[in-house]
Amino acid sequence: MKLVNIKRFKNKKALLVFGLIIMGAFQTQAQIAIGGGLGYNEKISAPGVTVKAEFTITDDIAVSPGVSYFFGNSLYGFNQNTLAIDVNAHYFFEIIESKLKIYPLLGLNYSSYKSGASYYSFYYDTYEVSDNAFGVNIGAGGRWKFSEKLSVYLEPKYVISEYEQIIINAGILFQL
Repeated sequence: MKLVNIKRFKNKKALLVFGLIIMGAFQTQAQIAIGGGLGYNEKISAPGVTVKAEFTITDDIAVSPGVSYFFGNSLYGFNQNTLAIDVNAHYFFEIIESKLKIYPLLGLNYSSYKSGASYYSFYYDTYEVSDNAFGVNIGAGGRWKFSEKLSVYLEPKYVISEYEQIIINAGILFQL
């Protein structure tokens, strides 16, 4: 007769309990919104575009990943641009019932900076430098709901990192 490995059953039991807890958590009415908009980055004095999603965990809490690309400016052949990836948490305060919500914003940021110059000397030459930085987002936001499926948002935030910057985003969210 073979001996039964009790540890193996305990691990499977713990895995089953953990799986049931996770499935129960996802049974809540999670709402998803996607959208995008325009932004401005004061560090490189440039406009940009933003694409984001918002996953509502509870009525008051949401997680919002997003990607922003800032086109940079060009001065005397010198160009700068930035790609930012954010994951932010929101805690909603309802100001006007079913219309206006405001929220503090706290999250993580990854930014990729690229700058370069093109110039003519004896021949045409290009010089490019790139760098990356991780940081923390601190800010606030507001959202006005036009209908059950459509709302607009405004989010100013300060990014604390090696390349500190202020970013302002405004756009539209569509509820799925």
